[in-house]
Amino acid sequence: MSERRENFAPEVVRQRLRELGDRPRVAFERVPGISMEGLTPAAVLIALTEIEDQMHAVFTKRPDTMPEHSGEVSFPGGRVEEEDESLEQTALRETQEEIALEPEAVELYGALVRMPTITGYVVTTFVGEFEQPYELRPSPREIDTLFTAPLEILADPSSHRLESRSWNGHTFELHFYDYDGQVIWGATGYMLNILLAYLRGEEI
Repeated sequence: MSERRENFAPEVVRQRLRELGDRPRVAFERVPGISMEGLTPAAVLIALTEIEDQMHAVFTKRPDTMPEHSGEVSFPGGRVEEEDESLEQTALRETQEEIALEPEAVELYGALVRMPTITGYVVTTFVGEFEQPYELRPSPREIDTLFTAPLEILADPSSHRLESRSWNGHTFELHFYDYDGQVIWGATGYMLNILLAYLRGEEI
């Protein structure tokens, strides 16, 4: 078995994810010079599921008509609402609204990333798993396309590239992942990169 296949075998992935907790492994508020003040809290869920002996992640693509992140591939999620008692609840509620994945069907492993976005949010990323068979139904108002991608394929170096961008006087690198005609990038590309690095056992 190749090292990549071994790292991303479903049971190995589950074992690693069970080490997550409430405190994100990567949190930008712990970085000197980074402030989250004034940003809107939000949460997303990396929803994993085992399909044909491979662990897949669920992605959504926003309609081109959306006011924010139009046409972009993302994980299901959104801003905190008044009824949410926790960020975990926000991630699960938004996932249910967007792709009809019931919260009770999700085994939530824990938090992975907390990061700011250039659109004014501070997003906490959670990782969870649901069992097959399960019928996901994308909300036509919020989702144009729903697809899953195997982590093992996304972890192949041929699927990944880096591009430099400038914003607000700073130059930074963006992670891009190409899969079956879809391009995963931006904040979602960064979250995915952290997930794959964590599952490979790298320092993050």
